[in-house]
Order: sequence, then C-alpha cells, then structure tokens
Amino acid sequence: MTDAQVLTLFGLFLLGLLATLLVVRALRGARDAADQDAPPAGPEATVIVDGSNVMHWGGDPSLSVLLRVLDALRDLGHVPAVVFDANVGYKLFDRFHGHDAMARALEMPERLILVVDRGDVADTAILAVADEANLPVVSNDRFREWSVQYPWVKKKGRILRGAYDNGAVTWTHPRR
Repeated sequence: MTDAQVLTLFGLFLLGLLATLLVVRALRGARDAADQDAPPAGPEATVIVDGSNVMHWGGDPSLSVLLRVLDALRDLGHVPAVVFDANVGYKLFDRFHGHDAMARALEMPERLILVVDRGDVADTAILAVADEANLPVVSNDRFREWSVQYPWVKKKGRILRGAYDNGAVTWTHPRR
C-alpha cells in the first residue's frame, strides 16, 4: 500500500469518526456552550430506533407503521431517537427528506432525528450512539456483522425486536 493510499484511508477514518461524534452529540441533545443559558430542549433519548428497519415491520415501507411503533415506545415510557438511511424520503414520499423534513413528518424534535448522508451506513450511527449512551436499539436487524466491534448486540434486551400486524405493535423477546 502506498503512502498516498494510507493517508487517504486515515483521512476517511477520521471523517467517519468525526461524523459519528457529531451524531452522538446531536442525538444526546447536547448544546453548545453558548446555549447553556437556554432552557433545555426536552428529554434525552432513552432508545435508538432503526427507522429504516422499523418502517418495514408491516411489509412495505410505511410511515404509519413507524408512527405506531414510536407511539408504542412512548407508551412504554421511552423517548425515541430515530436514525434513517439516506433513502428514507424516497421510500416513503418518493423524494428526498432530510432530518428536518422527517422530524416534521414524525412530529418529533429535529434533535431526535438523523438521516445519514448518502453513502453512509445508518447502522454505524445507530450502534455508535447506542454504545456511547448505553441505550437499547429497536430493530429486527441482528447486527451480526457488527458483533465484534459491538459485542453487546448479542446480549438479551439490548436489541428490541417487534412486529406490526393489523394495527398492533407486538414486542418479541429474544431466545438466548
């Protein structure tokens, strides 16, 4: 490997690390030092939702399914933060939707929504934030390819799985 290739890979690594840190800060509701006198923006997230996975729980991508799951989480006392792949808007609305548009569609604060950039993998942000904040993840993804970096994905209770059928959300319990 040439020096130029090593520098390129290192630069990409640093960009990925920076993006992950920014996601963690955004989803944890952190404020800049200049905003310390401002009132709190609301409760911090207690669960990270894999929005691109959950919107398929009823079959085809569906905003109503996602809204039902978010309501079910709130009924359990959770404050959900939702992370999406970049193509979420195209799947739900046939056009791009960034975090601001998705926040409006979900009637949630923007600080609790993240739409990753095109080419980025939402799983990276989901797992990094969940790891940093020690939060459970709502998804039917088993995240097997991430189990070396995040061994907790194999632990009972860290990944909350569920289903949506006939207007009802049901939670499945992992068999471990």
